[in-house]
Amino acid sequence: MSEDSTLLRHGRESIRSLTRDPVTKMLLGSSQLTVAQLETLLANSVSGESHVKKTGRRFYRVSGRSPSRGAFNRTLIQAQNNVIRSIYTILLLGYVGLYDSPSLQPFVELSDTIQSYVQQTREARTDNGAAISELKIRLLDGVSSLAKRQSFKDQQ
Repeated sequence: MSEDSTLLRHGRESIRSLTRDPVTKMLLGSSQLTVAQLETLLANSVSGESHVKKTGRRFYRVSGRSPSRGAFNRTLIQAQNNVIRSIYTILLLGYVGLYDSPSLQPFVELSDTIQSYVQQTREARTDNGAAISELKIRLLDGVSSLAKRQSFKDQQ
C-alpha cells in the first residue's frame, strides 16, 4: 500500500469518525453548515496537513462519491463563507447590544467544555459512558442557554 493511499485512508477514517460523533451531529444540526460543507472543510484541513495537492483533497470526502474539483471548491467556499458570517453575526449582536453580553466569554467556556468532551472521549477507550453522558448533558445545557431567545435583550 502506497503512502498516499495510507494517508487517504487515515484521513477518511478521521473525517468519518468526526462526522459520526454525537456532539458533532448535534452541533451540525443547529449550525449554518451542511454535512457536505463540514466534510469539505474537514477534507481540506486533513489533506492540507498531509501536504496533499489541492486537486486530490476532494477524495477525502466520505459520503457518497467524490465530487468534481469544481463542486468541491464551490462547497469549500460556501462553507468558509458560512463560518465567517456566523462569526460576524455573533460579533455584531454583541456590538449592537442585542445579546446579553458583548463578551464572547460564554462561547469560550462552551468551547472549553467541548474540548474537555473530546479529551475524555479519546481517553475513555474503556466503557466510561457515565462521564461522557454527563459531559454531553452539560454541553447541551450550555448550547441551549446560549441559544435561548431570552438571551437577546429587548431593546426599547
